[in-house]
Amino acid sequence: MKFSNLIFGAALTLASAATLNAQQYQKYPSGLEYKVVTKGTGNYEAKPGDIASLHISFAVSDSTLIDSRKMNNNMPIEQPINKPGFEGDVFEGILKMKKGEHTEFRLGAKELFEKTNQPMPEWIKPGAYAVWHVEMVDLKSKEQMEKEATEKSAKQMATDEALILSHLKSKGIAVKALPKSGVVKANPKVAYKDASGLYYIVTKVGTGAMGADDKSVSVNYTGSLLDGTVFDSNVDPKFNHVQPIEFTVGKGQMIKGWDKMLPKMKTGDKVIAILPSPLAYGPQARPPHIPANGILQFEMELLSVK
Repeated sequence: MKFSNLIFGAALTLASAATLNAQQYQKYPSGLEYKVVTKGTGNYEAKPGDIASLHISFAVSDSTLIDSRKMNNNMPIEQPINKPGFEGDVFEGILKMKKGEHTEFRLGAKELFEKTNQPMPEWIKPGAYAVWHVEMVDLKSKEQMEKEATEKSAKQMATDEALILSHLKSKGIAVKALPKSGVVKANPKVAYKDASGLYYIVTKVGTGAMGADDKSVSVNYTGSLLDGTVFDSNVDPKFNHVQPIEFTVGKGQMIKGWDKMLPKMKTGDKVIAILPSPLAYGPQARPPHIPANGILQFEMELLSVK
């Protein structure tokens, strides 16, 4: 779970009430006060662009406004580490934290609201503090996170491919290499695979314009799991949105598998696209039907290209 602006917005305040004396805190030149509750054991110090896994809470006066433990089922959240946006920004202190550290930060509530250009609610007491409790569970560079994500995705892709091949075999569908000409005939018993890991079956061949990157397309679809469970459709009235979906190909407006599939289609084409989970929602579940690392299957028809 990610909260991109969680830890410095005045309307997004965390933790426990600030009743400690000022003498218990040390202060940065910016005015942000801090007190280390537990020293960290890691050697790596945060820098802007890193990704922190942390527990964070924030309160103003006697009111706790956000507690990530309650919001995320007691699991750490992932938070990009930003440069401080103003004098006294809590990111100043977070950038000095190491893995395993628990630190309390506080800043005068009036000062916080003024510096974030937000009106201070009347219920906040005069002289009140905004107080953050931050526990740094883990800390990784953006490069390290990307490397780990790539390795995890590759491992999951191999798992998904085995499941997809087993599914196709059970349906009597053969997997063939795409012809060098790129021209395919409609055949419900033949599946093609592209370099991304996408499998697709052509059930109807159209004659219109290609759904290339940067083109606006109109599509009809029905999405299901490999076991046949339908989770969404814009042609089935029971899903309450019977109209073509329009989007621009290659802009990340849809899941990756769609951006991989549409440039292979001509207007009038119908295909069954089978997406391994890294080309769909990855490890994120989409209740009630799509599990974590779910392989998705889409019946797709390209209606028009603008």
